[in-house]
Amino acid sequence: MGNGPHLCFLHGFCEDSTIWENTIHYFSKKYTCISIDLPGFGKSINEKLGTITELANHVFQILQSENTEKPIIFGHSLGGYVACEYVFNNPHNFSGLGLINSTSLGDDFLKKENRKKSIDFIEKHGPNDFFRLFIKNLVAEDNQSLIPENLIHVIKNTPKNSIIRGMRAMLNRADRKHILSSIESPVLFVLGDKDEHYPKHEILNQASICMRSQVNIIKNSGHLSMIENKADFQKAIQQFILFSESIYAKRDQ
Repeated sequence: MGNGPHLCFLHGFCEDSTIWENTIHYFSKKYTCISIDLPGFGKSINEKLGTITELANHVFQILQSENTEKPIIFGHSLGGYVACEYVFNNPHNFSGLGLINSTSLGDDFLKKENRKKSIDFIEKHGPNDFFRLFIKNLVAEDNQSLIPENLIHVIKNTPKNSIIRGMRAMLNRADRKHILSSIESPVLFVLGDKDEHYPKHEILNQASICMRSQVNIIKNSGHLSMIENKADFQKAIQQFILFSESIYAKRDQ
C-alpha cells in the first residue's frame, strides 16, 4: 500500500495488523507501507508460532518477496522483539528501527516467572480470564472505551496454542540491547506516559547507548499509543521517518 520509502509494521501479542490501520492510512499517501500478521495471529492464525528468531526470519522472507528495500521497521510490544531480532540477523537490510511500546531487553527473572505462571494457568483453566486482564491492561485506565471492538474480537479469538507459544517465545527470547550501540541507523523509542509494561528509565537507558536515537513519550497513553493518542503518535513517526531519511541522504552525498 502506498509508494515511496518502505515502512514495515509488526503488531504485538494477541493482536493483528489492524492495530496499524490509522497509521497506514496516514502514511501510505507518501510511503510504501507493509503490515504483517505474524504466525499464530490474525490472518496467519493457522500458521505455527515459533521462536522470536523464527518470527524474524518469517518477516525477512515476506519483505524479500515484496522486493522491500531497507525498510524502517516498526514493532509494537512483541513486534518490537521481532524487529530487534530482524535487525540482529539482517544488519544491512533496514534503515531504521522503531520500538513502539517495546524494548530490546530480554525478560528479567520476575517477568519469566510471571509468564510461566500465566502459561500454567491458561493450560489448566483456558484463556478467558487471561483475555479479560490482558485487554484491560492494554490502555490507560481512562482510555478503556478507546479499545476498538474489532481488536477485542481479534484478541478473544486468539487460539490457546498461539497464546502459550507466544508466551514461551517471549520468555525465551534473547536480550538484544547490545545491538543498539552498533546500529548506525536511527532507533526510535515510543512509550506511553501511562504504559506500565516498561519502566521509563529502562527505555531512556537504551536510547542513551544508541548512535542515533529519538524518544517520544506519548501523553495520555498506555500500551496502545497508536490508538490512544493517534495525533501525537503519528507526529512521532513522521519525525522519525524524516530523521532516517536525512541520515541516508547525507550518506548518499
